[in-house]
Amino acid sequence: MKKLFILFFIIQTNLSTSSFAAGGTGEITLSSGTVGWFIKYIQLRGMNKPSVFIVTTDGRASFYWQCPYGECAPGNHNANIKVCETKYKTKCDVFATQRTVRWTNGINPGKGKASRFLSKWSDEEIRAKLKDLGFIENSKSLITQKSAEESTTDQLLDIIEQYKKGLLTDEEFKSAKKKILK
Repeated sequence: MKKLFILFFIIQTNLSTSSFAAGGTGEITLSSGTVGWFIKYIQLRGMNKPSVFIVTTDGRASFYWQCPYGECAPGNHNANIKVCETKYKTKCDVFATQRTVRWTNGINPGKGKASRFLSKWSDEEIRAKLKDLGFIENSKSLITQKSAEESTTDQLLDIIEQYKKGLLTDEEFKSAKKKILK
């Protein structure tokens, strides 16, 4: 009986540690649409608690899940990652679990107080912390610089698609359109 208990403990420990996704790594700049979803995710209150925030590895799109119960155990986020990858046709990974950003990028440690956000924070406070952690930059354009050979029409179609997907704000769309047409 003692051996059975020890075996069960070892199996349970391995399952729980291997099923928890640690988070993505590397440089990533979140689009304005992704930042907007992240703010909604962080500010979830009441019975619906933030569970996991998944992003595409280019930062352009995201998904989040909430916990409909008071307490949810960390789970296997691989299925959530697959949903994101299927929808966006690109690689996705865990950006945050609960209210802690797990993505490590050389600035963010991926754990501890430095990576935590509070639900009572304003949109501006959340944006400022994301900027401090190196996930958004005001000076960097969200529009990918296109090669000189690419036609004006292709560039316009690209930004229209980004705008429709919510990856660009009205201002960013107008600015990008103006830049392309010059």
